[in-house]
Amino acid sequence: MSSTPRRLRMAAAGRYWLLALLAAIAFGLILYSVYGTRQRTPLRVGQPSPQTFVAPVATQVVDLIATQRERQSARAQIEPVYTSDLQVTTLVLAAVTSSGLPAPVIDEVISRYQAPRGVRAADLAGLIGEVTRLAPADRQRETRLVLERRLAANSVPNDRLTQVARDAAAAAVAPVMQSVEAGQVLVRAGEPLTDDELRVLDQLGLYNARDEAASQTTWIVVGIVLLTIMLVAPLVTTRAMLRSTMSFRKVAFLVALSLAVLALQRLVVGASPNFLFAFLVPLVVAALLGPRAAMPWAAWMALAVGLIVQASPLFAVAATLVGSAVAAHLARSLTNRLSLLFAGTLGGLAASVSLVGLVLLGGGMTPGGMAAGAGLLFAGGVLAGVLALGLLPIAESGFGFLTDFRLVELSSPNHPLLQRLITEAPGTYQHSLIISNLVDQAVKNVGGNALLARVGALYHDVGKIKRPGFFVENQFSGDNPHDRVSPHLSYLIITNHVREGVELLEEYRMPEELTAFAAEHHGTTVLSYFYKRALDEGQVEELNFRYPGPKPRSKETGILMLADAVESASRTLSDPTPTSIRSLIDRIVKQRLQDGQLDETPLNFHDLDVVAATFQRMLTAILHRRINYPSAEEVRGLKRSKAEAPAKEGGQGGARRGVGRDGTLPSR
Repeated sequence: MSSTPRRLRMAAAGRYWLLALLAAIAFGLILYSVYGTRQRTPLRVGQPSPQTFVAPVATQVVDLIATQRERQSARAQIEPVYTSDLQVTTLVLAAVTSSGLPAPVIDEVISRYQAPRGVRAADLAGLIGEVTRLAPADRQRETRLVLERRLAANSVPNDRLTQVARDAAAAAVAPVMQSVEAGQVLVRAGEPLTDDELRVLDQLGLYNARDEAASQTTWIVVGIVLLTIMLVAPLVTTRAMLRSTMSFRKVAFLVALSLAVLALQRLVVGASPNFLFAFLVPLVVAALLGPRAAMPWAAWMALAVGLIVQASPLFAVAATLVGSAVAAHLARSLTNRLSLLFAGTLGGLAASVSLVGLVLLGGGMTPGGMAAGAGLLFAGGVLAGVLALGLLPIAESGFGFLTDFRLVELSSPNHPLLQRLITEAPGTYQHSLIISNLVDQAVKNVGGNALLARVGALYHDVGKIKRPGFFVENQFSGDNPHDRVSPHLSYLIITNHVREGVELLEEYRMPEELTAFAAEHHGTTVLSYFYKRALDEGQVEELNFRYPGPKPRSKETGILMLADAVESASRTLSDPTPTSIRSLIDRIVKQRLQDGQLDETPLNFHDLDVVAATFQRMLTAILHRRINYPSAEEVRGLKRSKAEAPAKEGGQGGARRGVGRDGTLPSR
């Protein structure tokens, strides 16, 4: 049974490593597009030498020119190689044999043609003369004429064999060597290279075009791999933290966004190295996760941009870092979506100012170039703000990010679900409003996401919409339907509002962070009222009257549980003085602690004391007593009685006028 969670964890880890691998490949391709074409031009004859080459050791190198000269001489000494043409030999011998010439002539011709040397073209005239003299004197003329017509050279030059023979002769020649002393300058930097110098450099191993290209490619690949590892390292080293705070698709969205922005930035900096909009990523991260998460992202993006901007990497790093920091800080401090455009614009402005400052301090640009660069950085900031405006709804709706902007929108009474709560369960809505204020203040005082807590409190009881009349805050007529059903059925109706609330939140596609407030706000507490009724009817198990849970697992939901219980109980106080309110709060907190309902929250005793003080202060303000103002009739009656009183006092005063304190009359 325990293997299933383990497989799920392994599958999640596998997906994460696959994401890291894909990110590394993408980073590698982006970096290779920058550095892969930066190989040095190979050395060529006639071009200036890029450096001074010195012989590292004393040695001898082959003098190719002298060696070639010797070999050419050897080849020239080889005569052409002749071979006998059998077809020509056969034709000539057949023609001479059938010519009727004297036998000595025919024999001599056959002998000469069958000799290994054969008969060459240059030998024909001499052969005819020699053979003719073998014929009788009266037939010599005839013999000459016949031989001149029927003889042809059968020994012809063989080019292939001749070439082989000459190559063999050239190969037999030993290389001519020349001496090079250790430390001898072979060629100085800037001097035009000659073929002989290149050959010497090659022979000494100081330069080889193929080896040089291979070496440069190797170093470039190694450098790109190291840079890629450096860029992917944060993703790998923080994987545990990322997996505990974000879903996989959220991490994948942020990684894909970073890669896409870097790829686009790579294309754009080819046109201008100052048109930077990479602070789009920290700006979006600040809006989604907060400025604390955005700042490391800003530093990482600045480094990555510096690697792809070859023309001015330091300017690119400084401008991206400053622009990102300003944009990220402003994105979280402003309160509506349009603030992203404002933050991006000010980020671009800050980047422009940083560029101007660096140029004024260190130079490197003309005034015109500086002004143009600052303008492009400002335009990049505006573009980043516009793109962030468009990306934020995609991140919220498509990848489940919950932003403050989204929370503020969800807190509006005009939201359809809150409208249903207002019209169908108005008492529950008023209860939720009070709870949201209690939770908001308490979370602010102990530290946490107060806005999330406030909005979560607004929606925590939406499940009561299904059966509002079964909850006391909506029983305006005094009729309680629980009086007509069994405690067990009442238990089912009451506890179902938790499950139905979660279903309603999912139906309205609310952020998953809010469902925790609906699911956990009662934990596994006991419905004591119905449990007591059930006990009055017979023996029952307490477990059968507990909420199904889960227990609160965050500060926010834990404080919501306490606020929900305290606010409801405070309405039963007959004399809601600060002392009685605090006593009630302490009792409820103690009950929740003893019941283990806060065991899974990070709340400590100091936090609970702060929460109790906050609840006491706010509930005292809510439940304070007002004086009984007199009615208008009472005021008019009082005024009439006051008006009649002087008249009566005047009559009595006249009768008493002239009487002294001692009752005697004054003397005239």
